[in-house]
Amino acid sequence: MASFIQRLPPGFTTFIGVQGGTAQFATQMLAFGYTHPIIIISLAFLQVSIPARYITGEIELKTFDILLTKPLKRFIIPLSIFTFLIIALGLQFIAIFLGTIAGNFYFDLQINIADYGKAAFVGFVFFLSMGSMAIAICTFQIEKGKALGKTIGLIVALYFFDTIIKLSKSLDYLYSYSYFQLYQPGKLVQNQADAGVCVLISLVLTGLFLMVAILQFNKRDL
Repeated sequence: MASFIQRLPPGFTTFIGVQGGTAQFATQMLAFGYTHPIIIISLAFLQVSIPARYITGEIELKTFDILLTKPLKRFIIPLSIFTFLIIALGLQFIAIFLGTIAGNFYFDLQINIADYGKAAFVGFVFFLSMGSMAIAICTFQIEKGKALGKTIGLIVALYFFDTIIKLSKSLDYLYSYSYFQLYQPGKLVQNQADAGVCVLISLVLTGLFLMVAILQFNKRDL
């Protein structure tokens, strides 16, 4: 695998954050598992589809009319969806972390497992901020399809922006403005990124978008 990675174009290895023939190769490969495109797509799909289905979808179907005939506060609805995302994302990142522990044990890589626990927690908070962003977008929409389209479009645009920065050295000055820079497991496990700052920014974004979602849902027509 290390020999194969060394034959790849420099731009590609920079993008995936793995360099063949280095002492950190095994560490980088395990970290890449946290940002593999399949993992990113799977994790992002959850917090995009759930708010679209259970907020905009229910608005579109007019089912909130029946639900709100009961003594139920409106803010409970977006908070319930957010709580579900906390549980679901938590279980997913626990599963990813357990996979890392199993890989470390099976291949006897002698890695610092605490660094991967840190990366998993940063990822959990990061995707939680993405979930609150999706909830906020959905509270402004009346059609599930448009809600999905706008949320997916925003996430793809943010990911594309991050990719361009990684592949272009002339755009390094934009590094700190990229949303996906908040989740860089390769740098986190090598202590090249400040996990505390990433968590703090993600939590601030989560709180802001969740507040917008609650306020908008409370005042909008259902």
